[in-house]
Amino acid sequence: MTITDHLRFSTRPLALVTGAAGGIGVPLVSRLVAAGYHVLALSRSGNEGEQAFVTPLACDLTKPEQIEQVVAQVGALGRPVQALVHCAGVIVPQRMGGGDTASVASQLAVNLEAPILLTMKLLPHIPSGGHVVFINSMAALVPLEGSSIYTASKFGLRGFALSLAQDVRKCGIHVSSVFPGAVDTPMLKREIDNGGSPLNFVTAPATADGIAAIVMGLLRRPRAEVFCPSSDGILAQLMLMMPRVWRLILPILLKKGRKGLRKYLDGQTKR
Repeated sequence: MTITDHLRFSTRPLALVTGAAGGIGVPLVSRLVAAGYHVLALSRSGNEGEQAFVTPLACDLTKPEQIEQVVAQVGALGRPVQALVHCAGVIVPQRMGGGDTASVASQLAVNLEAPILLTMKLLPHIPSGGHVVFINSMAALVPLEGSSIYTASKFGLRGFALSLAQDVRKCGIHVSSVFPGAVDTPMLKREIDNGGSPLNFVTAPATADGIAAIVMGLLRRPRAEVFCPSSDGILAQLMLMMPRVWRLILPILLKKGRKGLRKYLDGQTKR
């Protein structure tokens, strides 16, 4: 069944979500459908099963030609994309000097290059009043030891989103970014297993559905940036402006993060 067949009898506004099969993507797709959207759900496999008002699309975001193919399919519909939400992300903790080039390339491709390319190509199909939302990370403000490539990709994504907002303001298109700390998803568990930073656990991890709810709130009432939790966002922005302060309080945050990690792992074993 083609994308056109899926949408033949649907008059709902379109939302396109990357990482639709991932931790935040799954509850977000459900919330978008409940809010009246028809969702174009991008994932690597494109096999999320049959759901009403959801069209799964296979797309490997590390391959620009597949992104181009998806954009061509969407363009052929002749219908606007009211919401574009970038949920896909990947992290491979590794210290400089001990990593491999493949993991560097995949992190930069999925976290930074794909959102840029997909947004750039889809902009002609996003109408006035449309919305682009980036699920970023607190790593866009706080450097994570052992995850420099992921950090770099998220710093870059924040810069792109802020610049994009200026470019499309006259077109009436909204641009928002969400900056969670840790989110309790399979991606977080893989990060822990591979030696991820304890700074993820300075505060308790958010739920995937909680972040999805924030996205839905932004689609109703646009804001440029939302930090989750907001207290972490205030601290992170202050530290970004004053790197010396960051170096001074880092030992305290690491101690608190290690304690939070132990608490999280204890909770996992009791489930």
